[in-house]
Amino acid sequence: MTNRRAAIVGTASAVAGVGIGVAAGRIAEADADTSTVDGPFTVVDRRGKQRFLLATRKPPIILGGKTYPEETRGGPDDGTYLIFNDDNGDEKGGIVASSDGALVSLDYPNGDAIHLQARWQDKAGGAALTMTHIGDPAAPIEEAKHPLGVRLYADTENGTGLTLCDPEGRPRIQLRVAMDGTPSIAILDEHGAVVKQL
Repeated sequence: MTNRRAAIVGTASAVAGVGIGVAAGRIAEADADTSTVDGPFTVVDRRGKQRFLLATRKPPIILGGKTYPEETRGGPDDGTYLIFNDDNGDEKGGIVASSDGALVSLDYPNGDAIHLQARWQDKAGGAALTMTHIGDPAAPIEEAKHPLGVRLYADTENGTGLTLCDPEGRPRIQLRVAMDGTPSIAILDEHGAVVKQL
């Protein structure tokens, strides 16, 4: 047994000793410098609740004690997914990486709260930060609404911008710097019409 393999086994034993173990996935030693995981790798607590998932295919969503099929999740089918769960096993965030983008997500009890995202294709692309209002945290996932609160972006198509929304998710203030360098500030009413502009 190599020192690397012994370290992996020792770490696994220490983790299991505090009530966390591997529910699925197998660590196999390829050589002295690499290790592989077959299938999704899941860490569960002593009650069997999922606390962490590493997968190379789009995984199901666990929210409110219910498992939703992978088709209900946005994102690439073959991306790398790191999913974090709370003490009830419910998803509370994660990281997704693919060949054309990456995303860090933090979640409310029944939906997305914050996204930090980067996407690209050839020389086009950009980055964005979005934050949503919480809505009703007790609503079932099928009925939950989290209106947009803030969107900050920088991309090759629209330039740079910041949008501030009201609790209904309607844009009310927009700050923009166009690709040609032209800045603007717009105040909008609840119907999206510009009331004042600089």
